[in-house]
Amino acid sequence: MNEDDAFERLKSLPPRGHHAFLGIYTVDKGPDWAELACPFASGFLMDADAGLVSSGPIISLVDAATGAAVIARTRQWRAMATLDLHINYLRPATAGRALHARARCHHVTRKVAFTCCDVHDGDPESPIATATASFFFTDES
Repeated sequence: MNEDDAFERLKSLPPRGHHAFLGIYTVDKGPDWAELACPFASGFLMDADAGLVSSGPIISLVDAATGAAVIARTRQWRAMATLDLHINYLRPATAGRALHARARCHHVTRKVAFTCCDVHDGDPESPIATATASFFFTDES
């Protein structure tokens, strides 16, 4: 592992806080993208009888994956805040299946990074949601 590479450092950090609670982990990465996953938990169901997964874990996973994609592209640790996060739900997530979010950072300015993300629950060809997010760098760089 290259300790100077911000994304390599991110991957080696133990999950903390909300991400640890949800069990979010890194699946794969590229020069401008990251794929994170979240194992299914029965607490994700908003209607157990119907097997409907609530939006909360999906939103959290998208936020984490898109933020990781920014670090993958910039290879820098920069303080940033989610400026905008928009999700289009295409179908319900299937109860019992892990959620996967593959995000790509497609544009970076001095103060804002722009990302897009696809979410699926086992079949990337059958997404459950698509998303866009932007992040505001709060540091002085």
